[in-house]
Amino acid sequence: MGGGASKGPVSAASNDQNEMMVNKILASHVRNPDNLMAKHFSEAYYNGLPEDKKVRLLKICRSGGDNADSSLGMYAQQPDDYDVFFDYFDKVIREYHKISGPLQHVTNWDLSTRQARLEALGCGDGKLDLTKLGLGKTSMRVRVGRNLSSFPLPGSMTKQDRIQMENKMISAFKNLINDPAFGGQYYSLTPSNPYYINNEKYQQLVKDHIMFKDMAADKYLNSAGISSNWPFGRGCYVSADREFIVWVGEEDHLRIMCMIQGTVLNNVFDRLNTAEKIVEKHADKFARSNSYGYVTSCPTNLGTGMRASLHIQLPFLTSDGTDKNAKAVCKPLGLSVRGLGGEHTPIGADGTVDISPSARLMIEEVDIVCNLYEGIRNLLTAEKSAAEVYEKAQLAKISAAKTSNPDNLMAKHFNKSYYDGLATNSLRAQLLKICKSGTDNSDSHLGMYAMQPNDYEQFSGLFDLVIREYHKIEGEKVHTTNWNLSTKQSRLDELGCPDGKLDLAKLGLGKSSMRVRVGRNLASFPLPGAMTKDDRIKMENVMIGAFKNLISDKAFGGQYYSLTPGNPFKISDEKYQELVKDHIMFKDMSADSYLNSAGISSNWPYGRGCYVSADKEFIVWVGEEDHLRIMCMIQGTILNSVFDRLQSAEKVVEKYADKFARSKKYGYVTSCPTNLGTGMRASIHVKLPALTSDGTDKKAKAVCKPLGLSVRGLGGEHTPIGADGTVDISPSARLMIEEADIVCSLYKGIQLLLQAENEAKSASA
Repeated sequence: MGGGASKGPVSAASNDQNEMMVNKILASHVRNPDNLMAKHFSEAYYNGLPEDKKVRLLKICRSGGDNADSSLGMYAQQPDDYDVFFDYFDKVIREYHKISGPLQHVTNWDLSTRQARLEALGCGDGKLDLTKLGLGKTSMRVRVGRNLSSFPLPGSMTKQDRIQMENKMISAFKNLINDPAFGGQYYSLTPSNPYYINNEKYQQLVKDHIMFKDMAADKYLNSAGISSNWPFGRGCYVSADREFIVWVGEEDHLRIMCMIQGTVLNNVFDRLNTAEKIVEKHADKFARSNSYGYVTSCPTNLGTGMRASLHIQLPFLTSDGTDKNAKAVCKPLGLSVRGLGGEHTPIGADGTVDISPSARLMIEEVDIVCNLYEGIRNLLTAEKSAAEVYEKAQLAKISAAKTSNPDNLMAKHFNKSYYDGLATNSLRAQLLKICKSGTDNSDSHLGMYAMQPNDYEQFSGLFDLVIREYHKIEGEKVHTTNWNLSTKQSRLDELGCPDGKLDLAKLGLGKSSMRVRVGRNLASFPLPGAMTKDDRIKMENVMIGAFKNLISDKAFGGQYYSLTPGNPFKISDEKYQELVKDHIMFKDMSADSYLNSAGISSNWPYGRGCYVSADKEFIVWVGEEDHLRIMCMIQGTILNSVFDRLQSAEKVVEKYADKFARSKKYGYVTSCPTNLGTGMRASIHVKLPALTSDGTDKKAKAVCKPLGLSVRGLGGEHTPIGADGTVDISPSARLMIEEADIVCSLYKGIQLLLQAENEAKSASA
């Protein structure tokens, strides 16, 4: 056997295992020709290796052998693997990194060596200042992967290796902690380590994007051995200002990261370079390859080991809710586009994406920062062009809607001067998104939906005009919330209910179906029109936590039904249809063109569901037009009893879920401005056989309109009345009216409506 002698006898079992892995690799190439490890695997090369190196090579290839769907498929296991197995690695690395010709990586952080390029970028002073591109303070991040030369790479580390490497790093971090420029502390996941943190603290650091997640769920890292011995030897150092972080024991020994909110792009690079030198000085020499620069476990990160990124708003390039158009622009520029949580995560609701240069190898650090700046400049030019095209189309639609439907309040009050006066492209894009439902559907009556809890304040110049006309508001008014019926004693006396009980029996009615519901939104999430799939799932999970408290409360009990695939409370389609038929669950919204245009029905059925109390008299819809529709329905005669139960339940929901979104001027925030204020619809089913003797609710509506009451069928708006003349009656007002006045108005309306019914009976007798 060529290439050196074997280091001793090899067992038959080992040979069998080796042969099985070789067969897996060959099969992987057949199943996935894009698996680069399998594509370039040569049996002749493998057979020419001594036995100990065969074992090493198969361990390097194992991830791609076990997982045929791998793109690259191999992880180095020792710092010298790239040199020992150069002939094999070089083929994979050249294809992945698109390298031809001589391969000699150079490390260079000195921006002054690129003076000509800086001048071409308009930054002759050496400052890559984003304000020159029209940007303000921006989230700038840069990170590098590094490995200590004195340890095996993570895939071949033993538990003891991991613990020893972490302890070496803790000694280095003590120097950072004692340096006023860094300070901070170290958090260890290793049991019995002096810096060990509990699971609760760990989960909080993960949630804050400071600590990395448990890698055990990653099948590629599992096969490579990188995730072994979790959580031993894992942890992270965090500076006092939280702008410098070092992960210990992830895919590489170290992930060294800097993140700064600022405008001078090279500031974040300079700080990382300084910090990296301090870490290497006090820890150990970083592993390097003569050909490939800094050694990393995965060949994709070789060279600089760097990922530099910047968060940038591209509202017009992402106006379809995806990063598809941004990627098309970025690819020729050598830039990658990701969501805010990393690869395969959603973009921001405001069109914010994460932009980074793709190249790592055969590129100097100074060129990465220059490429990022140049790419942002070109991307902003493309964004400006996209803005002009999109704006022109949308504004033309709004202008057409003004003519085709004068009752479209959004179009009626949309003012081009106000739009042009908004400070940024992002704000203009946000307003167009708010108006999109009425733009796409010119037959809309109101035509706009808020996207964020603060939209009513942010865009008051348009919203206020629409809201005033729709709700018939004059003068300066501020909405007041008041459920306390005792503050309406004079009204109660006029209604003949001085005892505070709005008793329908006094009006000659028996037990009646009384219903009241409110729309509510959680202040910490975007409104439904701007929610991502991830937002919807997170919001539903917050609500499930709250519902568990209701379920364990004897006054409520019941259960939660989820429509989200993979949710523990997921129900079958058959059960869903049954709940819809029983008027417990809401229907699929994707058939509603208005909600589709507003983005409210997006990602169906993720993040949707409903809680139902044990007595089925209290229901909360999750993920409909608003985050929550909280409903109570009671068969009874005391009208205020259903209001009292709803108010009590609403308080419990808010206590255990999250603060509800409110506007100082308009009260409770809802997606549609029609529901602002109380967000309430209160109704009662009343039999009116005389007023509906013609089979319609026409006469009932004529009586109700002057009373401020709406008349509907038993299934809601645009549904038929009951065969016995039963209709659904509710006060129309939502905004600039107190809850206590709504219940009084409903009682008064029923009182006057029954008088009209009796008069109609007498007239027909």
